[in-house]
Amino acid sequence: MHASHLIVCAVFAGLVSVGAATSSAAERGERVIHRETSAFHTLVVTDSATRRCLRFGDAPDALNQSCRLHRAPLHLAFDYTRAMTAALLLWQPAPQRVLLIGVGGGSIPSALTAVRPQMTIDAVDIDPAVLQIAQTHFGLAPGPRLRVHAADGRAFVAAARTRGERFDAVLLDAFDDEGIPPALFDDSFLRDVAAVLTADGVFLANTFAGSAGQAREIALTHAVFGRLLDLRVQQQGRAGGNRLLVAAADPARLPTPQALLSAWPQQRNALARIGIDERFRSRLRFADAQG
Repeated sequence: MHASHLIVCAVFAGLVSVGAATSSAAERGERVIHRETSAFHTLVVTDSATRRCLRFGDAPDALNQSCRLHRAPLHLAFDYTRAMTAALLLWQPAPQRVLLIGVGGGSIPSALTAVRPQMTIDAVDIDPAVLQIAQTHFGLAPGPRLRVHAADGRAFVAAARTRGERFDAVLLDAFDDEGIPPALFDDSFLRDVAAVLTADGVFLANTFAGSAGQAREIALTHAVFGRLLDLRVQQQGRAGGNRLLVAAADPARLPTPQALLSAWPQQRNALARIGIDERFRSRLRFADAQG
């Protein structure tokens, strides 16, 4: 899922399981059920026999940004959303407050709300049309514990810092075709993120592996957070095209991969409820992030 930041995209990004759409919706067995042009995107919602998806643009190679499975609406459809959500719950079994920058179809906030109803989530997307589509077509249900904000993610974090707010986790899922926009992923933004995390807080950022900005993203994150982990999902004998950067407010509290995975039994039921099972666990690959 992507969301715009300023005049570019802004959201939290992870391990891609979305494949390029190389033909028209009809040729893929889909029908378009909604199309509109917002201030930021052409938004297209499609239905197929198995799922409903949101993509940005009518181009034949447009990627699905978010999908919901008809038969299991709470199951996360993409590897990156499963990896991001699993990493959060393995590290923070009972987070009280989470900030998600980038909403798309709302699969992550919907899943977290289902398994952690006591959690408060602030879900931010710059495009009001995306938020409306998430509610109308994908079942996102705002309420006292799930607050949606039509706002620029960078400005939202800066304002939260000024107000002295704190979050147990900040999830960043925001990038364009080249990766996270440099205008979003910079030193100032990351320092604001670090400042709004609790002492045990986690920062999770979904990025493209092997992108032109990879070395820059890792260097910036190292400069602000110190040590960080690179989390990917194994796909057909190779790591996926996206990676999740995992950082801690206090680098001394960054868990080891072994510590994260050892928490799986305690979270097994919650993770299974949103489509994350033992087979997925075996596909997770951790490493110290290197530029």
